[in-house]
Amino acid sequence: MLKDSFTCSEGKSSAVKIKLSIALTVLTFLMSCNSIVFDSPQPLGSESVTNISKMFPGVYISSDSDSISISSSAITLKSNNGSTVTGKLGKNIDIKEYSNGYVVNLSDSVNNRQVWVAYIFKLYNDTLWISYSDFGTEKLMEFENQIRTIVPYEVIRNNDGSYQRLILKPQKLGDFEKLVNAGIFNKTVSLRMEKEKH
Repeated sequence: MLKDSFTCSEGKSSAVKIKLSIALTVLTFLMSCNSIVFDSPQPLGSESVTNISKMFPGVYISSDSDSISISSSAITLKSNNGSTVTGKLGKNIDIKEYSNGYVVNLSDSVNNRQVWVAYIFKLYNDTLWISYSDFGTEKLMEFENQIRTIVPYEVIRNNDGSYQRLILKPQKLGDFEKLVNAGIFNKTVSLRMEKEKH
């Protein structure tokens, strides 16, 4: 189901209302509570892409028939129930080249501050692989110990004191790569390219 905002729960009774400035929430991985975000689009020092369709041309279908359509300046998600949402390059999506793929940075908000949720997109043999961060509260605390010496960060807590999010603040060109190597992108989904019908 597509929504402009949604609520997710962490722990016992605390709920976090997340207002997405873009509603790219068709796929399960985009509907989860993003517990790791960045203070700026990643990776630092990489130029922003101005034409998306050169990177991922076409339409990609998930196993549950949700789809991602990619044009030169927009990504449109359509759920299997017919709901559609579009995000615009330069408005609420920033894409940068990274390691034989791209980092798709989606604009979000934490405590009325703009932050960026990063996803790594790689296209191999007509399959779009999307890696993302999905940590529960305990794993988030463990991950904090791993990144402590890599980048500055800020912990956002729920009202009960439990971890809600980490806002990572890379400052050097190699910081993003160090975070990737530390395991920040711990989940991956795949979507197959839809073939043109003749």
